[in-house]
Amino acid sequence: MAHPRAALDRKLDPKPATILIVDDSPVNLQVLLRTLEGTGHRILVATSGKSAVDIVALARPDMILLDVMMPEMDGFDVCRTVKSDPATRDVVIIFLSALGEVADKVAGLELGAADYITKPIQAEEVLARVSNHLKQQQLEREVRQSRDALDRELSSAAEMQRMILPPELPNIGCLSFGAYYQTSRYVGGDYYDVVELSDERCGVLIVDVSGHGAPSAIVMAMVRAVFHAYPGPPVDPGAVLKFVNDQFRFLWGSSILATAIYAVIDGRTRRMSLACAGHCPPLLIRGSTVTPVELEGTIPLLIAGIESIPCTEHVLAQGDRLLFYTDGITERGNAEEHMYELSGLTAALINAQERSSEDLLRDVIRSVDAFADGEEPHDDQTLLLVSA
Repeated sequence: MAHPRAALDRKLDPKPATILIVDDSPVNLQVLLRTLEGTGHRILVATSGKSAVDIVALARPDMILLDVMMPEMDGFDVCRTVKSDPATRDVVIIFLSALGEVADKVAGLELGAADYITKPIQAEEVLARVSNHLKQQQLEREVRQSRDALDRELSSAAEMQRMILPPELPNIGCLSFGAYYQTSRYVGGDYYDVVELSDERCGVLIVDVSGHGAPSAIVMAMVRAVFHAYPGPPVDPGAVLKFVNDQFRFLWGSSILATAIYAVIDGRTRRMSLACAGHCPPLLIRGSTVTPVELEGTIPLLIAGIESIPCTEHVLAQGDRLLFYTDGITERGNAEEHMYELSGLTAALINAQERSSEDLLRDVIRSVDAFADGEEPHDDQTLLLVSA
């Protein structure tokens, strides 16, 4: 039986690669060719810096063993040229030179070289360094390939998730809608929906599943399915949220929860009934004032059984706008670990009060992003605007 260490070494052996040797000395070239003979790698040879650059452009070698001291175009110039081209910048460069000064080695490494071997070369040293750098390059490529495959998979998941959001928002009676949706990663746990009901009424739902990434996205999709499976017209906000919660008994007591708010709005009379389960109240924009809508709520969904969820009645005035949002907006942080908070959102809405609905949403997001000042969001961000 083969020794486990031998099997591991074989597994880590680098795959056959293309190696370009660049040296203006025939003797040095012969020494390097004999050293690499039998390694299984494809060996190319260049006797000048210019010919090396031409070969690199055509053959795209994996590695270059590069002499420093050459006439006209020296090794540093070759390295600089190779590393400046996006198509060849990942080529591993090992300098070979009689120059042993630290400054020369540092200069080569700062140009992007991976290593520096001082002449006269030792065959064992060359073989060891070539093998180690090719192994590292191979591992880095495998990591990039895995990362790219994961990126493609997550991008597909994000596209599928967006497909379960409303493809377009309707105009119902005197009501119009606008939305902004952005996950902190590829997929997220925020969900919003607007459904048409009878008699020019509509149902407006916004849900924020705790956590981020795939688990939240899966629960978000399940919430959407349960909501659309509600038996009968979803005209009673409290009953709708209780129905959703009851379908998730298997999650009660787990670490997952979801805040939610569901409103039924009459597009003729502007009468509105809301039920809330732990979610932040929507903001009423009336003239130059912005105030949270008063409502009575319960604990979030998915935690435990909820006996009943109360409804609160309101009447919107002509010209009112109502902003539903998730806490990814108000809890957006900056580098100083300060949060945007409700005060920041309120100020942005007051500043944009005379803007169209589309521009208002755009201004709010600009305000949030300006506050974060380049700091990436750690939670999903959703805005749903109702104009009466």
